Amino acid sequence: MTNRIFAMVAGGLLASVCTPALSASLDEAACTALSGTIIPAGAISLASGDGRVDGAQWSQGPSSGSFCRVSGTIAPVDPDAPPIGWQVNLPSTWNGRLLQYGGGGYNGILPDTTGPSIHGPLDGPVPLEQGYVTFGSDSGHTARNTNDASFAANDEALANYAYMHIKKTLDVATALVHRAYDARPKAVYFTGGSTGGREGLTAALRWPDAYDGIVSYYPTASFVGLRLWGAALNRAIYDEGSAGWIAPDLVKAIAAHAREACDGLDGAKDGLVANVEACRDRAPQVIEHFACKDGAAAGTCLTPVQIERTIKVYHDGYSLPYDLANGFDRYHGYNILEGVEMNLGTQAAYAEPVVSGPNAHHAARAYEFFQHFIGRDGKLDYRSFDIADPGPYRERLLEISAMADANDPDLSAFAAKGGKIILVQGSEDPSVSPLGTAAYYEAVREMMGADATASFMRFYMLPGLAHAKGNFAPAWDSLSALDNWVVNGVAPTGYVATDTTPSQTRGRTLPVCDYPQWPRYDGSGDMRDASSFSCTTGE
Repeated sequence: MTNRIFAMVAGGLLASVCTPALSASLDEAACTALSGTIIPAGAISLASGDGRVDGAQWSQGPSSGSFCRVSGTIAPVDPDAPPIGWQVNLPSTWNGRLLQYGGGGYNGILPDTTGPSIHGPLDGPVPLEQGYVTFGSDSGHTARNTNDASFAANDEALANYAYMHIKKTLDVATALVHRAYDARPKAVYFTGGSTGGREGLTAALRWPDAYDGIVSYYPTASFVGLRLWGAALNRAIYDEGSAGWIAPDLVKAIAAHAREACDGLDGAKDGLVANVEACRDRAPQVIEHFACKDGAAAGTCLTPVQIERTIKVYHDGYSLPYDLANGFDRYHGYNILEGVEMNLGTQAAYAEPVVSGPNAHHAARAYEFFQHFIGRDGKLDYRSFDIADPGPYRERLLEISAMADANDPDLSAFAAKGGKIILVQGSEDPSVSPLGTAAYYEAVREMMGADATASFMRFYMLPGLAHAKGNFAPAWDSLSALDNWVVNGVAPTGYVATDTTPSQTRGRTLPVCDYPQWPRYDGSGDMRDASSFSCTTGE
């Protein structure tokens, strides 16, 4: 027989009316009894249909412990919109905390909610085995891959992706937790990177009373700004017969030269550029080194067009003559003259549909955005799109920006409620601008004040970290740091990250430094050991 959860929304939490409580020590029988449960639309705080449990399976944890793997959907209001697919994992013994996992790209698949939190330790129990209820969703559609944005042709699917799926999924998880354990959570956390990082900031900005802590890695907070940057890069590369395209061998040579020139600026010749600011001061020298001179063979040096168009927009970003949501008018560039390789694709020719790989990755992601979020009818002329003068599409850009961007520096409601944020960015990120994330953090400090910001937010710029991987792929227990801060009031300090790259540097450690500090080698001691480094601003 189908179970039904009768609930009412009160103070943002779901209160049971007549549902019998299950034991806090969940067992297999109680787990399987959840199958077929209905969470009425009225128990979900944003417009939707009912939530439904399609399956509840008693399972073993990744390394230890048992849990109930509950999966289901949230029906849409629009019958033409796809449902939100979700998974909630209920441990046999609950620690009173909920942990929501974010997605990636244009989503469309369930995140791995039974694994580590983002960049979490690889040698200890995962959050589920620590007693966390873990959960996540596909953001309201299924897709061939995370590059597919065709869902955005439907208004409800787009709004779900932009922000609504986050709270809807939390409401369903909260209802199931109340039924399973007959208790309310002590704390609700969000962890994610890239799109998941944006979703975490969205949670803090839109529902400050519902979330207690956020771990946000390399967030696509300026979502529309990033897609406009991809469109600008598209023009820089492919205009005038792809005059701005730079061949892969030259791309690699530029990155290798810059890395070699800057490697020792942090005191250690270890393959990492930690003193990025000093390295960026040397960018003109890198350009001069590769600029075409008389007699240079074609393809072995940078032409004036490549320098003025491609290198400029990639390294320095752009400014707009109008504002998107939250006053955004500039997208900062990437550290491509500081050792990060440009992703310009393997072929010079422009071809639609623009596909990542043969064509530039960011141009391809932007192509999907403009076809489905903006054009929607598939007739938008992406090749000639001018970000400075978007014409009839400007209002649509502003509309999407208001829905999806998570770059509002006013986090006062979240801070006043006692919420905490750990924000992390990699200096070698080729996907989300490190300078852009730093600019967002500085905007928060400017709006809220340095002391007030420090009371609820920490920002770390990790050298060598790219986008999930990199020359230094860190693992450290940011979730425990967040939990200790939220529950015990102990701010993060003294943490050390361990490299997880599959290379000879695997296992080396570095201190996690508060921005704008970076780890400088002390001049003696093992370069593989964090104790040989000190956090500094270089002043």
